[in-house]
Amino acid sequence: MVKDNGYHKKYREDYKSKVKYITIAIPLEMYEELEKLSVTEKVKVSPLIRKMALAYMREQTFVPKTITEQLREFTLLIRSVANNINQMAHHSNTLRLMTQDGENSLLMELKKLEDLVKEHTMKQLTK
Repeated sequence: MVKDNGYHKKYREDYKSKVKYITIAIPLEMYEELEKLSVTEKVKVSPLIRKMALAYMREQTFVPKTITEQLREFTLLIRSVANNINQMAHHSNTLRLMTQDGENSLLMELKKLEDLVKEHTMKQLTK
């Protein structure tokens, strides 16, 4: 048998002074929803609730991983299109067929598209 020399007791006391345990009761249906979301988020229910509460306290939106991944994919696609347009603009400049204003307006339209995708996604979150 290993002696613990009070280490664990001291550790527990120190830990208790740094955290506060709370207990909440929620309907079973809500818990089941949280459980499903926790699987998607790859965390247990308690840390999930903690993340959601922290986002609420900071007046932020809790964004599920599925939506974050979709936003990332949309952003990459839009930037890929922008890169292709840049390459076309470079080629056009070489041929002197496109004006500077035309290039900038195309890129600004792509930026607007990216912003609209993000805005739409955030609206979906606040439903």
